[in-house]
Amino acid sequence: MSQSHLHASNLFSVEGRVAVITGGGSGLGSIMARALAINGAAKVFVLGRRENALQETVARSPPGVVIPIQCDVTSKESLEAAYQAVKSQTTHVDILFANGGILGPLMRPRQNEDGTPIPLSELRDELFNVPMEEFTNVLNVNVTGAYYTVLAFLPLLEAANKRRQATKPGVLSPPTAQVVITSSIAGFNRNVPFSYAYNTSKAAATHLVKVLSTTLSGYDIRVNGIAPGLYLSEMSNNVFEEKGIQSGGVTEGSFPKEMIPIRRGGSEEDFAGLVVWMASASGGYLSGAMMLTDGGRVSVVPNTY
Repeated sequence: MSQSHLHASNLFSVEGRVAVITGGGSGLGSIMARALAINGAAKVFVLGRRENALQETVARSPPGVVIPIQCDVTSKESLEAAYQAVKSQTTHVDILFANGGILGPLMRPRQNEDGTPIPLSELRDELFNVPMEEFTNVLNVNVTGAYYTVLAFLPLLEAANKRRQATKPGVLSPPTAQVVITSSIAGFNRNVPFSYAYNTSKAAATHLVKVLSTTLSGYDIRVNGIAPGLYLSEMSNNVFEEKGIQSGGVTEGSFPKEMIPIRRGGSEEDFAGLVVWMASASGGYLSGAMMLTDGGRVSVVPNTY
């Protein structure tokens, strides 16, 4: 009896898939785009504000697959324009990655040299001096932007479902359309990293996965999330610089066990493998799930400061 359905080439195939990725010009978004394009996706639309960053992702991908579209996810008009641009070049979208995000102002309370908290008056001054607009902008990009991104592309996700082959008894049905929202381990842990705006936004993004999964299940659109730990990107580069970590920190021993049990940062292979699996037929049973990829960091970093 043939076992070909269990072969990796079938389990993890993304051949012919059409994807849209916000924040696709750098960091994890660029890895998503390249992983799908290299493994046979038909079209990968990368959305972002910076044309030069988008073009860099295009240049690092197989020719003709990755399509750049400038877009600001905090603008409904920009999202609608991006949707129309994608719609003019494809009949459907199989998977949407609402990945765009920012770190915003760092808000880590200082401590005295002996580890005790600084006076409350100093804490108040430090935090109150951060403009409200900077705090709100993080929520606007990471939560509101993700939410409206999903809404903008619903018609093309529905179109993907209408293209699915008819079901056959005893044969695995092809996966339904999928939304993947990028959250963070910061949404689970109060101290990774410590920024009131960022941590709060990622906790909200995690909950957004849950509520959208419930709402869209009635339309056969799956909603899942990814909660990355420490991967080298523009957003996390300061951590690597502070600790003097070279070459992305992917070598075992780059980080202490008490910070990351696996003792290294996340690699392109780690993230690309997760993305390809989620986008493939073998990821088709995921719905309402949050995929944690952090080398065990949430398990060891204390929830206090």
